[in-house]
Amino acid sequence: MSNSDELTNNSQWRLVDIAVSYPEVEIVSDVLWGLGVVAIEELANGENVTLRTSMGENPKDVIIASLRHLFPHLVISTVEIDRAVADTWREFAEPTHVVDDVYLVPAWKDAPSDSRAIFIEPLDTFGLGNHPTTVLALRLALRCISPHSTIFDLGSGSGVLSVGAASLLSCTCVAYDIADSAKDALSMNAARNNVTTCEWIPGFPTRTVDAVLANILAPVLIAESTQVVNAIQTGGVIILSGMRTEQVADVLQHYSQCTEIDRDKLDGWTAVALMKN
Repeated sequence: MSNSDELTNNSQWRLVDIAVSYPEVEIVSDVLWGLGVVAIEELANGENVTLRTSMGENPKDVIIASLRHLFPHLVISTVEIDRAVADTWREFAEPTHVVDDVYLVPAWKDAPSDSRAIFIEPLDTFGLGNHPTTVLALRLALRCISPHSTIFDLGSGSGVLSVGAASLLSCTCVAYDIADSAKDALSMNAARNNVTTCEWIPGFPTRTVDAVLANILAPVLIAESTQVVNAIQTGGVIILSGMRTEQVADVLQHYSQCTEIDRDKLDGWTAVALMKN
């Protein structure tokens, strides 16, 4: 039985509906991607639009609270739908090119020929690897993090960055995310890619690491900046992703102990690599 078959055996999937006006669709969608959604469906609703998405089997109050804080006027509700219907997006998923011969490939799809493929099953987490913030974070990791480093993956989602770094750079990774399914997704994807150096931990590491990968919302990058910087050794690398380009300057103000060493942009998103002074 395939992973997708196992998932569809769960008859119901809880989704989150957010009612927005047409002018708000793009900005709220961008925030949802940053929050870690797998997909967004736009449903016409008279003069408004309903953005339907997944935040895991049991949407965390803290995630919805963050959305309400940014957009206090929005009407947010949950809906239960048939799992087989919810998973129709899988049919259309395709491999995502990262750089050179590196691809992030849905676990139920074939990899491009002659590629270094990382196979990903997202379960109900972020993400499949096709969002620009994930691509940017992995690109910078491959450019800026030395092989055999120790890495902390904050906001790990499906574990795509941890598994990618472990597979492509022979790194040892510890990962954490608030999403319910993230621990299982990390274990599943590590096994699928024959990776044995990825471990789940319940928060920030107790020992400093060589690098931190943080692909999360800009407000969270700011809120967790002190802990992120404290988690790495002097000379260590921090990869910050999940930022719209116009948010970068504000985020970097909170990482004044670090020096920028690289950055990359894609589709209005920017990721930055820093070195701890």
